[in-house]
Amino acid sequence: MTYKGIVKGNVIELEEEITLPKGTRVSIIPEQPLPVTVPQRPLTLPEWLREARQIRARLPQTSDSVEILRQLREGRANQ
Repeated sequence: MTYKGIVKGNVIELEEEITLPKGTRVSIIPEQPLPVTVPQRPLTLPEWLREARQIRARLPQTSDSVEILRQLREGRANQ
C-alpha cells in the first residue's frame, strides 16, 4: 500500500486519514519536484494541452485502485 504525504519538520503529514499501529516501520521515497516554467505569453489551449500531456507522461504510475480501474476501462474502450 502506498500513501502520500508532505514533510513538515521531522514529521510527515499524510494526505489521507489512515491509522497505522504504533511502531510500524515505513520506507520513505521522496518524489522529485516537477520543474515549473512561466511562459512569456499566455498559452493557447492546444499549447497548454500539449504541455499538460508532457508533464503527465513524466508522473509515476498510480497505485490508486480507482485510477487503475479508470485506465483499464479506457484501454478496453480504445480497443
